[in-house]
Amino acid sequence: MRYIVTTALIVLTVVFPAVSGYAVDTPIPYSRVMPPAPLISPRVMAVSDDKDRGFLDMSQKTGVKDVSMKKAIILSLLFPGAGQYYADARFKGQVFMGVEAAIWAGFLAYRVYGGWKADEYKQLAAAHAGVDNTGKDEEFYDMIGFYDNREEYNQFGRLYYPDRPYYDDNSAYYWQWDSDASRFQFKNLKDASKTAFRNSTFLIGLAIANRIIAGIDTYRTVKTAQAKLRSLTQLGEYQFTVNPRPFGDNPRINISVSRKF
Repeated sequence: MRYIVTTALIVLTVVFPAVSGYAVDTPIPYSRVMPPAPLISPRVMAVSDDKDRGFLDMSQKTGVKDVSMKKAIILSLLFPGAGQYYADARFKGQVFMGVEAAIWAGFLAYRVYGGWKADEYKQLAAAHAGVDNTGKDEEFYDMIGFYDNREEYNQFGRLYYPDRPYYDDNSAYYWQWDSDASRFQFKNLKDASKTAFRNSTFLIGLAIANRIIAGIDTYRTVKTAQAKLRSLTQLGEYQFTVNPRPFGDNPRINISVSRKF
């Protein structure tokens, strides 16, 4: 039995290769070997297909999106910070939005405070000078703060300023302060009210300036983003290098893309 097994091994290792045309040490030609499928992804194949076009779309991988300059500036003019948010400059957008919120909060606070002080000086004038507040304008309240009564105003006030109105001798334009302290308190309240309303007007100008600054910053932000997007997504002349390695323990194909900056 042992001799039969030995004979069979000799036939398999020596005789069969000789008959089939291959020696034991003769390497198998590459043409007879089917190489494994190359490890190349559809994304790499898409890059290879773009060679003739000279353009490689990388906008989805760079994190930089293309934005409209016109839309960004309009958003900034309508609400400062919105243009920056649209252009993905979120921190600067938050800064401009915070400034805008502070401006309008201050505007409302000054308007409310000015209205309170106006109510106070009118009530004080009625209580300490007998003023009828019905239908009175700001000029009338300015005059009663400088003169003790209507007669003093008609005699001396119009002497130096003849273009000022003359107040008739009737109850509608009557006033008589009970003390200088009351009149001074009235003036202080009126000055506080005027200052508050003036500050609210100043804040409107500041809100306009905030929009102008935000628009300029949005323009610069979008220009920078567009330049970055062009540099990352538009390739001019570039070169592909393919290095196939279909055999061995780790068959693969190396593909590299290079361009000049």
